[in-house]
Amino acid sequence: MDEKDQEILERSETIAIDYLKETYDLDVTITRRQMLPKMAMSRVSIYGYITGNEDQTFIISINYETGLKEMFAYSPEFKKALLVKGFTL
Repeated sequence: MDEKDQEILERSETIAIDYLKETYDLDVTITRRQMLPKMAMSRVSIYGYITGNEDQTFIISINYETGLKEMFAYSPEFKKALLVKGFTL
């Protein structure tokens, strides 16, 4: 992986972490980052879980050209954690 791709991954991870912290007040642990083929789309998928609760998993996709979240999916346990915090989904 070249330096530019590494920078894209790191920036996308930071955007994902900030989104989850600012939107849901969550501290998360990142387990994997995956850049999709550039010819297909400008997206990085970030996988992780709510810190301290490895069963509360999520995947969030960040468009690295716009810096915006494009997709957010989560486990039933993650959903329960958000509902307990008072969020409606």
